[in-house]
Amino acid sequence: MKSANLGAMALLMILGACQGPQARAGAEKDKAAAEAAGQTYSGDGPNERVGAARDRAIDAAREAREAEAARLKRQGVSIRRQADVEAEQLEQKAKAIRKDADERGDALDAQAEAQRK
Repeated sequence: MKSANLGAMALLMILGACQGPQARAGAEKDKAAAEAAGQTYSGDGPNERVGAARDRAIDAAREAREAEAARLKRQGVSIRRQADVEAEQLEQKAKAIRKDADERGDALDAQAEAQRK
């Protein structure tokens, strides 16, 4: 599970170096505005920065959802493990109860045989 998390983090770092869809859309708006004004586009306009901020917010929300999903998954595993422990304890208790009942039953059977003689 740790290797999957490391792989996901590496992928996010690689993707973080690229522009997201919002930043690309903002860059296109900035480029169109610069061309309409007769200027050259420098590649760092206000719409691109706003788009990059939106991309970061979208990524942060996705990471938060993934973290919550991972937490819920771990919680489910923990509940199942606890149930396994409790079930094993109950099985051991049931064995002890059966053993005690067998011993008491055998003692009563012996008393009954002794009574008949």
